Amino acid sequence: MFGLSLNVISVLAISQLAFISLFFAAYHRRHVIGQLLTLYSFCLICHVMSNVPDTHLNFPLQYFFYRMATLAPAALWLLSRFLLVDNARVPAMAWILIAVYMALRAYGSFISAGTPAADLEYFIYYVIPQLIMLGFSVHAVYTAFQGLSYDLMESRRRLRVTCTVAMGVFVAAVLINGFVRAGSYYASLYSIELTPIPNEWLFFYLFLITLAFNLTVMRLHGEALHVIVLPQEQGAQLSAVPHLTPVPSTERRIDNPALVERIFDVLKKERLYSRPGLTIGELAERLSLQEYRLRRVINKQLGYRNFNQFLNAFRIEEACNRLALPFEQREPIANIAFDVGYSALSSFNKAFKDLHNLTPTQYRDTVQGEVAVGAGPARD
Repeated sequence: MFGLSLNVISVLAISQLAFISLFFAAYHRRHVIGQLLTLYSFCLICHVMSNVPDTHLNFPLQYFFYRMATLAPAALWLLSRFLLVDNARVPAMAWILIAVYMALRAYGSFISAGTPAADLEYFIYYVIPQLIMLGFSVHAVYTAFQGLSYDLMESRRRLRVTCTVAMGVFVAAVLINGFVRAGSYYASLYSIELTPIPNEWLFFYLFLITLAFNLTVMRLHGEALHVIVLPQEQGAQLSAVPHLTPVPSTERRIDNPALVERIFDVLKKERLYSRPGLTIGELAERLSLQEYRLRRVINKQLGYRNFNQFLNAFRIEEACNRLALPFEQREPIANIAFDVGYSALSSFNKAFKDLHNLTPTQYRDTVQGEVAVGAGPARD
């Protein structure tokens, strides 16, 4: 490609990946996202090294490189999870799937050596892990697009495409190549020829997207730190989920208290937050305000990282008030959840617990119990 050999293109890609890995290992090794970026970059380095024909690696080192390369889709998925989803949790099933596909590929490389010698064994030890890895990669790309419209952090919005979508496309292309190579064995039985994407193209694309990522991070400078460092890593005194505070707030520096107060007034008096699916564009239109300016105010001055998190604060505040009322004691929690703007009870329960570390039922029982104790025994 462009007169460059595979070895030269591989060196270019590895140089950018090594910069990412060493930079984040040196300056952000104590942060989850820094650790995942280091791991993911190293996995891709291993993939490139294991696919360059003239490296002459001995078997233990080559086996190690192959295993680390296999971990890349999981590392990308974890990275997208912690980078793009606020208050992210990794389900136990995800860890199980990662362990299963890693174990299957590790064992399968010994018994099949990457060739479909036995159809059933090959399907179990190669095809199934490939499908799981492809699923992780596709879901990482989906995550990047899913939360884009609600993301309030401009620096993170700029990194979404470079860091997740472009990387996810690369990993997916590598995995599809694997399916093409696997299918070529069966296609040859019917005199059909399948051609995988040349490594020169894949590695040159990898070089371009890692170069773009490095340039983006360097251009963002200090802004990138707000993306890399999660709220819970900034200190015990800071909450991962900000709470609504009186306006003007004494806890944060408010540059335009009148605008912030207007935002609160419109949301509370008109109960716009109770409208399911309310977007930041719709709120900006109601306020006659540019969307980017509203996004910046909610993020920079109020401390919210995404728009749903901001709306949840209003919704949960009203829900708490209703759960504390004695005459609402028999009202089903699902009805309250729908009234304050949630379309699913599970979303309400998760948001409530994120803010109060209690389920709505536990909160109601606690508050109602305090009211009963405060009322004291009846007197004759």
